Amino acid sequence: MKKLKFLCRFAAANKCKKAGFTIIEALIVLFIFSLITVAFYQAFSLGARYILESKYRLGAISVANERMEIIRSLDYSQIGISGSGYIGGDIPDSEQITVAGRTFYVFNSVVYIDDSHDGTEGGTVDDTVPTDYKRATVKVAWENDANSDRAVSLASDFAPPGVESSAGGGTLVIKVFDKDSNGISGFNVHLANSGLGISENYATDSNGGVSLPGIPADGNDYEISVSKSNYFGIDTLPPYPTTSFHPAYVHASVTEGERNIYSITTDLTSDIDLITETFLGEAVSGVEYNLEGGIKKGDTLDDPPVAIFYFDEDLDSGSEGKNEINDIGYGAYTITVSDPGADYEFVKMYPYDAALNDKAKFSVDPGADIEEKALFANKNTNSFLAAITDSSNSLPIKNASIRLYNLSLPTPYDATLNSDDFGLVYFPESLPELAAGTYDLEIQASGYQTKNDTVIVDKLTKSDISLDPQ
Repeated sequence: MKKLKFLCRFAAANKCKKAGFTIIEALIVLFIFSLITVAFYQAFSLGARYILESKYRLGAISVANERMEIIRSLDYSQIGISGSGYIGGDIPDSEQITVAGRTFYVFNSVVYIDDSHDGTEGGTVDDTVPTDYKRATVKVAWENDANSDRAVSLASDFAPPGVESSAGGGTLVIKVFDKDSNGISGFNVHLANSGLGISENYATDSNGGVSLPGIPADGNDYEISVSKSNYFGIDTLPPYPTTSFHPAYVHASVTEGERNIYSITTDLTSDIDLITETFLGEAVSGVEYNLEGGIKKGDTLDDPPVAIFYFDEDLDSGSEGKNEINDIGYGAYTITVSDPGADYEFVKMYPYDAALNDKAKFSVDPGADIEEKALFANKNTNSFLAAITDSSNSLPIKNASIRLYNLSLPTPYDATLNSDDFGLVYFPESLPELAAGTYDLEIQASGYQTKNDTVIVDKLTKSDISLDPQ
């Protein structure tokens, strides 16, 4: 009987254990099911978007073919943009067409083509009549943006009846380069001249250029805007004194019978996380500073002139000691700290570009996504900041070896660090801070006499140390 009761109790306990294990299994199954459901939903959504985009693209192709057939039915003299093109004609610059409940946006452009078969203007075989024929482009987008990538484009060439004749005016060639002087294809170029009623959009070819033969002659009245996704856009400005400074890119001018080349240099945009912290990695909040640099916008009227940049902003590092700065141009940037707070002293940027030879400057490459630090010294932290220079010319000494030590402390301190490109070195390299007291110094550098000294560390202690050449 006792054996039977034991077996019953064992079976009941085992049943309870199995019931608990089943709940865990159910949770695991539910979790796996959730993962599968989410993955399926994401795949379904992505597939649906692809199907929808394909549907839009097919509809846009149909609209583009229809509009191109209408253009082909026009006489050569009618092939031009009505009201806003430098080649006048009967084609509207933009239209909206609804197909099966979906609105498509049509953007038209017409340009002259200087064909190389009979020479080119200014080439080895000079073509004195560069307006060889017209090229009409129809761009159909499914969003109302002439620069949209969600679009299809068709182009067709139209030859004049009989012998080609001069359309007058000059040729405007717009070229867009990166910082290494490589042409950038697919750049959106908007050209406007309010006095002549011109407002058209073009795209740069594989060499980064747009050639517009036969464009009416005019002074600095052709406004140019260039843009492309992930690239820094640039707009031209009126010349001084309409603009209060001398712009780097002034509105273009076209001279009658001349080939006028206008070049713009830009590149991929960059992002920076700019952090304000101490040498010991502590965030410095609420720092007020100005940051300027990148691509130059122009020059002031001063003598000598001072550069003006597209990026020039007053910033505050906030409670976390960090700013996220996005979509800026490449180039050198300068930080000017206006209020570091009573307890801090700005020392240098890190990392920096030694070629800039300035502790407050750093460089940003095109397409970069970087972290840049503004390093501060805490005035209330026991530390040592030394600047090592050449006694003969006061220039900083890079890679000097500085040993700071006090072996009589309860916890002996002995560290050797090298000076940076500006001859600077900061002790300690990491927390804890130095113990207040007297420390011995030994400074060595290739080509210089070794120097021994002492320093009394009490809060932030700074010292200018000069070495004598051997």
